[in-house]
Amino acid sequence: MNEKIKRVLYISNVEVPYRNTFFNQLAKKCKLTVLYEKGVSSERDKKWTQSVERKYEVKYLDGVHINGDNYFSFKVFKYLFGKYDVIIFGCYNSPVQSLAICVMRLLKKKYIVNLDGEIYLSGNAIKLALKKWILRGASHYLVAGDSARKTLEQIVDYKTVTSYPFSSLTDEEIAQNSAYQHAMRDGILVVGQYYDYKGLDIAVEVAKQEKELNWKFVGMGWQTERFCEEQQIADYPNIKVIPFLDKAELYKEYQKCRVLVLPSRQECWGLVVNEAASFGTPIVATWGSGAAVEYLYDSNYKKFLAKVNDKVDLKRKIVECISEDADKYGEYLIKKSECYSIEKCVESYMKVIDAETP
Repeated sequence: MNEKIKRVLYISNVEVPYRNTFFNQLAKKCKLTVLYEKGVSSERDKKWTQSVERKYEVKYLDGVHINGDNYFSFKVFKYLFGKYDVIIFGCYNSPVQSLAICVMRLLKKKYIVNLDGEIYLSGNAIKLALKKWILRGASHYLVAGDSARKTLEQIVDYKTVTSYPFSSLTDEEIAQNSAYQHAMRDGILVVGQYYDYKGLDIAVEVAKQEKELNWKFVGMGWQTERFCEEQQIADYPNIKVIPFLDKAELYKEYQKCRVLVLPSRQECWGLVVNEAASFGTPIVATWGSGAAVEYLYDSNYKKFLAKVNDKVDLKRKIVECISEDADKYGEYLIKKSECYSIEKCVESYMKVIDAETP
């Protein structure tokens, strides 16, 4: 007797290619509908967001822009009471999804919350209390990485928490990337949008001091001009800024650079860690990157986790990494990256979806 195909609604903010790949594979295991708050993000490059074909049902709220990638629309209630076996909230801290979660709790309806990494239980007391309140009440939680799982278990029942091996890469891509034979590596690579939580300004301060090293800052997009002006990039010829690179071009940068630097102040995950690690590219990051902590904490390379907001410590870690045996470090990162893939994410999701729907 065939098992009933589960009808799953996943609510997300905006479309991104790595999520499309994940959703496409998840849709092979269930009848998946993805409800986006907005069709196209004003914050992201359109060429990048639409680079992966969608093979699942798509709906849009097309809400009013609130901030960043968050949009608001009361149309969400139409979908909360649709004929779905499972509802998964992909961004619990989005205004419209927070409201929807509150409604689900009041009506005592089951739902699952996804968290893309570390949740950081610190900061403003009122905001922290609100965060904890919104998080409590789900029937189950899917959280990226074991480190974040341990944090989440401080505020919810550990029996309701499942960690998953978050990644933007398939098993095949990881195998292909790990087979790459590195030529001479040179320079420092920093990838990320120009937001305070990314900590790019800290990396720039180090780049200004380490003038003998070539630095590339990639991914500022529409914020590039402001980034260059505020950080006075023109005064430093050792710093090159590239607004956007497609996947293939960015992969070449991972292959060529000596070190990937991730200076995050408070970043839930940081998928550039997965990508760089799959090539065996040495990584220096801060304790503010969920992915970096996940990859490096239980290893001899924990020493390459720098203090947040500390340019002196970040510089020290970069200099130390440059003198490290790159091949040995790279071997560790490749082996670690093999544990995190889109296929493994789907497996974790389906175990929870099946358990939540008899």
